[in-house]
Amino acid sequence: MVRGEAELIDVAIIGGGPAGCACALSLRAHAPALSVVLYEPSAYDTPRIGETLSPAARPLLEHLGVWTAFLAQHHREVHGTAAAWGAAQAIDNDFVFAARGSGWHLDRASFDAMLAREASHRGVAIRRETARDVDARFLVDATGASARFARQLGARVLDADTLLGFARFFDDDGRDDPRTFVESFADGWWYTAGLPNGRRIAACMTDADLARSLRLEEPEHWMRALDAMPRTRSLMRHARASGPIVVRPSHSRVLDPVAGENWIAVGDAASTFDPLSSQGIVKALRSGIFASYAVGDALTRNDDTGLRRYRSFIRDEFDSYLTTRAKFYAEERRWEGREFWRRRHFSPS
Repeated sequence: MVRGEAELIDVAIIGGGPAGCACALSLRAHAPALSVVLYEPSAYDTPRIGETLSPAARPLLEHLGVWTAFLAQHHREVHGTAAAWGAAQAIDNDFVFAARGSGWHLDRASFDAMLAREASHRGVAIRRETARDVDARFLVDATGASARFARQLGARVLDADTLLGFARFFDDDGRDDPRTFVESFADGWWYTAGLPNGRRIAACMTDADLARSLRLEEPEHWMRALDAMPRTRSLMRHARASGPIVVRPSHSRVLDPVAGENWIAVGDAASTFDPLSSQGIVKALRSGIFASYAVGDALTRNDDTGLRRYRSFIRDEFDSYLTTRAKFYAEERRWEGREFWRRRHFSPS
């Protein structure tokens, strides 16, 4: 642990996204005697990618005590998804038949800010700065896929692919279908979703080497690729580009190990799933909650059982995810000879 000259605190959480905030909120409930500081350098004032919240999130938000605050934000409620996957025609997946009800498309920055505010209301100290010298008994790495602190402490990242997302925000008048729509093509897949406040996102997902040949970082080539997707483009007929192309790593990866002596990784720092799963935020909330129990028990009872269980949980969760991912990609056989699909029609060893 890197130590500076500041007053010693019990738990330092590095990163104020859903995983870090969930860990902070849960720690205050599970081990209220512990002092918790959350480091988040941003003011949550720029757009964030990762906008889909599945119906499975509700019990987690209720558990964290933020359900009422979430509803007050009026995120865009959606009642299903649709995909042109494995065939040219789109197949609907309606949440109305799911026990947990609707999902949501988020203004992600305001969602993350709400979680941080709720954590602050419960006694978590929020530091608007980049963590450097941290004097804490325990460190929680919630720095996202970079897993910056865990890697400094010796953990390594195991990649299952090199998926990248090339996303762009649009102004939209809201007349088009707000559901997440997925459409596959020879070198990957696209998705678009209607967001709150008259916004829309569209993204092309492909592997890093294929993206270079497609030149997706260039607006002209990105738009040309979008125009070749008839169903995705039809959902954006009223949308106007309102920002640059944002390139985001979307690899399936897991950290090894995910916890060590006086540290633990949560959310995307612990593992990342293909955005096709729509499980990123739910996974982040869940891992933050589970990690809080392990950290609390380690510090208040000198019991590392929870840390050992957390390591097993993350590994088992990732292995199960890879199995499900392989089955879903196997449903698309129209481009079996293309490299993107060939790679995914075999489970990684």
